[in-house]
Amino acid sequence: MHHPTPESGFSLVETLVAITLLLIVITGPMVVSTSTARSTSFASEQVVAFFLAQEGVEMVQRARDDLYLQAFSTKFDSVLDNELNNTDQWNLFADRNGTYRNCYVATNSDGCGLGLNTDPDGSLKAPIDCGTNSSSCRLYYDEDGERSRYTHTASGNEETPYTRVIKLEDDPARPDEIKVTSRVTWRTGSRRDVQESVVETYLFNAWYE
Repeated sequence: MHHPTPESGFSLVETLVAITLLLIVITGPMVVSTSTARSTSFASEQVVAFFLAQEGVEMVQRARDDLYLQAFSTKFDSVLDNELNNTDQWNLFADRNGTYRNCYVATNSDGCGLGLNTDPDGSLKAPIDCGTNSSSCRLYYDEDGERSRYTHTASGNEETPYTRVIKLEDDPARPDEIKVTSRVTWRTGSRRDVQESVVETYLFNAWYE
């Protein structure tokens, strides 16, 4: 009598199990790799945001110090009796309606944007009003920038996800003290929440006779 020879092979269930295991083996490392890349990218963005916020504070300090240097130079170079002194210079900096009026919360709650000129001294540009949605204070990347690679000038530059708003707060009870807040905000990847990096400091009427 003839008996059929049994044929070996995989059943449908075995095939599906094998495919599932293969997908797990392949996609597992891919998920880890993608997650790591996202974490690295976010960490990089945080570092850039912090330094941009710190730069904002330093620009405000530069604004005060530049005024002091003008008076310091006048004291030694001028023989006029009406030379400027430290009180005059501090008052120019602390004037809510003066050059930095857009930065003072008392006169403009939206805050201001500061940037550097391309002149040899890297002088400060006139402060700009950030506007209610801070759109005017978006930062752009200038690959040819000598003093700073980030600017509020859009023309010819690459848009970045960062926005920097600087605010100055004065207290009539403390006329020789001003609080400086530099806040950088951005969105990363598909996250809906706005990320931010904030640097705060205080500037004082510190003149050394």
